[in-house]
Amino acid sequence: MVSPRSNTQDEGVGPAERRTNSGIPLRPFYSPHDLDKIDYQKDTPDPGQYPYTRGLYPTGYRKYVWMKRELSGFGLPEETNQRQKELMELGQEGYGGQSTVMIAFDYPTNYGYDSDHPLAVADVGKGGVLVDSLDDMARLFDGLPIETMHSALVIDTPAPIALAMYVAYAESRGIPRSRLRGSITNNPLSSYVGNNMQVFSPQVSLRLMMDEVAFCVKEMPLWNHLNLIAYCMREAGATAVQEVAFILALAVDIVRAGIKMGLAVDDFAPRLSFHFAIHNHFFEEVAKIRAARRIWARTMREGFGARNPKSWQMRVYAQTSGFALTRQEPLNNVSRVALQALAAVLAGCQSLHTASYDEVYEIPSEVAQTIALRTQQIIEHETGAADVADPLGGSYYVEWLTTRVEKEARSYMDRIEKLGGYVSALEKGYLAAEIARSAMKFQKAVDDGERIIVGVNKYQPEGALPVEVFEYNPQMVEVAVQRLTDLRARRDQGKASTALEAVRQAAAQGHPLMPNFIEAVKSQVTMGEIMGVLKEVFGEASRQPVLASYGG
Repeated sequence: MVSPRSNTQDEGVGPAERRTNSGIPLRPFYSPHDLDKIDYQKDTPDPGQYPYTRGLYPTGYRKYVWMKRELSGFGLPEETNQRQKELMELGQEGYGGQSTVMIAFDYPTNYGYDSDHPLAVADVGKGGVLVDSLDDMARLFDGLPIETMHSALVIDTPAPIALAMYVAYAESRGIPRSRLRGSITNNPLSSYVGNNMQVFSPQVSLRLMMDEVAFCVKEMPLWNHLNLIAYCMREAGATAVQEVAFILALAVDIVRAGIKMGLAVDDFAPRLSFHFAIHNHFFEEVAKIRAARRIWARTMREGFGARNPKSWQMRVYAQTSGFALTRQEPLNNVSRVALQALAAVLAGCQSLHTASYDEVYEIPSEVAQTIALRTQQIIEHETGAADVADPLGGSYYVEWLTTRVEKEARSYMDRIEKLGGYVSALEKGYLAAEIARSAMKFQKAVDDGERIIVGVNKYQPEGALPVEVFEYNPQMVEVAVQRLTDLRARRDQGKASTALEAVRQAAAQGHPLMPNFIEAVKSQVTMGEIMGVLKEVFGEASRQPVLASYGG
């Protein structure tokens, strides 16, 4: 017989009050009484059953474990190529041992500048690999089995152009686009409030995103055409609840845009994927993923009338937090990453990147990235976490917290809907302002000692431990600039100009852009040249101070 709950368990009681990182108040313990309003068959049925709270597959990881991938990209394309090959030798792999890579592009590429642009030189090859042309894409994937491999390209506004380069390179090797497997971020609307990396207005960005989606639906059925990246929102300061709410609100806008352009929801929704950050509050991170799956499933089936179960299933790429890493005692980051990764696995992610302990200084060294990958392999083979689907299911606390996160996320989604949807809320400054407020609130809690960060505001070290920081190739800018000079000298300039003009006309007249992008890169038109034409046609986004951007 279950005893009544004592009134001393009320939320927020006394000096021992505890809250999650999203501010959800917690009682000292949870009991069956806390699950009174949860219907097992409706809310938390067996793994593999709608609404997938307990995971997408009945047997969890018994058939296929999650994709173990390390995001990397730096310097010249051939340098990133070599790092990816080393990671594959260390055991980086996709489902069933499939080869896989995950590549980040540098800042100039994401803004649409070639490496010889005056605004690009200081950042060439920083934070990602430089890719100026089809030749660079060929160097990036040289010797990799792209006919069978899963390639993940992490790039925002110029994503359609990067995909055009990948398609053109594959076809130069005799591999049809219809056989290519992989994913591309293609989601600048998240970056607007995550890393302030906007290039075009939200409406123009949405058009470019959906142009690529429509192309992939028709031409690349095995390709995941849009990755809804919540990660950058969370790293910018959003809470776990906001992370779920904001990315799902964006997903709703994207589904509506797809339907508006004539796509059937079940034709494109199964190839949407979601990218979440995993932070330090272990149980809230588990509950967050479970709640997000449940909201998405119900939104797609009950809200949009999707009939294909794959349209209901939220496929989750989880990435441990870079924000949570500390410069003080950096080896502590190994423990943080391990716990975050375990939370992602217990939540049932489909793909996982583990951060390296030295990322707070620079891109990962080879040693640090090896440790990060080994962390995933230890979780898979040594902990038993992959033996049972949803091993935390049925925990009074986890089930209660999942439902609470869902409730609070839906409340945010309702507010965004009243503002006209994600894009409208973005344009009005609501999203950026909310994230900024949450970031400041978290930092104040750290500064005041209310939230402990080991080694930062408690247990501070006497001195900093030495860390061997990654060093970039000092010749990379010179090499990249010379390659561009040589390319422009040897290409058929008339053919390149004609291809670039075709891009201009398609952009101005509202025609599909992807076929023109592919022809342009095959004509050796560069990334910066194509983006330059788009900027002339569409104009560039204006930026304004975040906290002054929303007065509601």
